[in-house]
Amino acid sequence: MRNNRPLVFADLDDTLFQTTRKMPAGAERHPATYDISGEPNGFMSATQKMLLEWLLGTADVVPVTARSVEAYSRVKIPFTSGAICSHGGVILGQSGEVDRDWHAHMAETLSDFQTRLPDLSATTLSIGQELGFSLRGWVVDEADLQHYVVIKHNESDDAVLAKVCAEVQARGMLEGMHIHGNGNNLAFLPNGLSKRFAVEEWLRRDRAIHGERLVIGLGDSITDLGFMDACNFWGTPARSQLAKAVGGLLHA
Repeated sequence: MRNNRPLVFADLDDTLFQTTRKMPAGAERHPATYDISGEPNGFMSATQKMLLEWLLGTADVVPVTARSVEAYSRVKIPFTSGAICSHGGVILGQSGEVDRDWHAHMAETLSDFQTRLPDLSATTLSIGQELGFSLRGWVVDEADLQHYVVIKHNESDDAVLAKVCAEVQARGMLEGMHIHGNGNNLAFLPNGLSKRFAVEEWLRRDRAIHGERLVIGLGDSITDLGFMDACNFWGTPARSQLAKAVGGLLHA
């Protein structure tokens, strides 16, 4: 059955909401996500809230996030179309159930990385110690499947993560992998894992049911261009990593 509502794939963190430290002092704040203790730790600005309300009222909105399923469950925004989590490693249905077909596909895709990812996480933390940096890191896993490594600096210094990443690359530890870096967030992902692949699969299924319709992508990171490029149109917040990169090209 044809569906004329636009389909919007939207990144979450730093696109639809962000932490307090990334908002101007005194700015209006609307809680959007909570920590494991139930305290709000992500907020929408007034304009982000307006954007979200407009999108939810006029389009089918699919979150596309690096968040694990558990972290996504702490996002208290009334999405109803399902979601893409874990950098594309998980597709959730409308009721929040894990899509078993996509999980089986990812299990095959990531099979060679199941022991490699924990080793990479541990080694990266050791490299941080060698360089004199205080890091934390872990492997994001879903349904007994290791997906990717995430590393953060305990004092939120982006330059530190850039140095650690350069050292990991110099030691030849990232063969067959790609990097996501934005702010205090460094991730090492197997090449078969990406938001784009999951969005392409979602679009394949959606077109089989609804036919062609307007598809819009929203994201803040340069790596979000992967899935946004699969859309008809895309947008990014002002002053985002992606907006700065485009601005740099325009003024080069």
